[in-house]
Amino acid sequence: MRVLLILALSGTLGVLGCGSDDGGGSAGSGGSAGSGGSAGSGGSAGSGGGGVANQCNDGPDLSATTAIEFSAQFWGCYDTADMDIVLSVDSCLQETPGLSEGCAECYGDYAGCVDTNCGESCNERGSDTLPCTECVQAECNLTLTSCSGVASPAVQPELLQ
Repeated sequence: MRVLLILALSGTLGVLGCGSDDGGGSAGSGGSAGSGGSAGSGGSAGSGGGGVANQCNDGPDLSATTAIEFSAQFWGCYDTADMDIVLSVDSCLQETPGLSEGCAECYGDYAGCVDTNCGESCNERGSDTLPCTECVQAECNLTLTSCSGVASPAVQPELLQ
C-alpha cells in the first residue's frame, strides 16, 4: 500500500512539476515604466513627467537665456506682471528674440514658483537681494532646470529700480 501511495504521489508531483515539451505557451508581456523611466524588454516607456524637458536646450534659446540682459528682462517681466504671473511673464518673455514659446513657458512657471514660494522676499528686493536669491535657489531653480534642461538659470534677483 505504501508503495502505491508513493507512486501515486510521485506521479502527481511529476505532472505538476514538469512543463510541456511542445515549446508552446506564451511569454509574459513586458511591463511599462513609470513616469520618466525606461521600459524593460518588450515594454513601453512612460511619459517624461518628472524628467528633464529640455525646453531651452537649443542654440537660440541658450543664446537668449544666457545673454547679459536676460536677467533684467526676466525681472522686468516679473515686476510688471499682472495677477496671473505665470501667463504674464510667459507672454512678456516671448517678445525676447530667439526665445521659444516652450522656453518662455518654463520661465513663466519659474516666475509662478518665485511668486508662490519667495514672493515676500523677491517683491521687496530693495537694496538686498540675498533673501530672494537664497529662496529662489532653494525653492525654484531645480524646477526651472527640469523644465529648461539647462542647469541653474542665469536669472539672479536684481535690485528694484
